[in-house]
Amino acid sequence: MSPFRVLVADDDASIRGLVRTLLRRESFEVDEASSGDEVMSRMRGERYDAVVLDLMMGPGSGLDVLDAIRIERPGEKFVIVVSATSQASIDRLESNNIFAKLRKPFDINDLLGAVRQMRRPLTMAGSHYTATAES
Repeated sequence: MSPFRVLVADDDASIRGLVRTLLRRESFEVDEASSGDEVMSRMRGERYDAVVLDLMMGPGSGLDVLDAIRIERPGEKFVIVVSATSQASIDRLESNNIFAKLRKPFDINDLLGAVRQMRRPLTMAGSHYTATAES
């Protein structure tokens, strides 16, 4: 089985480093990006199973990245959005690609739990994908 690949995108190097370290401890393969433009560049050359995406980055914001992802990988739920904006703003954020939404400062266990859940095999249940327990 190929490794589960995660791209951690945040303009704060300390947050990227913390998330990278914790994900690698759980055997995830992790790459980093510090801007929306870098996320898009990496995604053109690589396939990621999950993207941890800060919305407030530059150049190229997380919102710009979500717009591009919506076109390039429609319907695939693989983005975990993190943002320091208000919870109401995060809740209004819509994209078929968003798997989870977390407000900064986020609980690292919530982030790890979301990535773990994404790693589980997906099955069709009606018209929605749902995670199933690993055997």
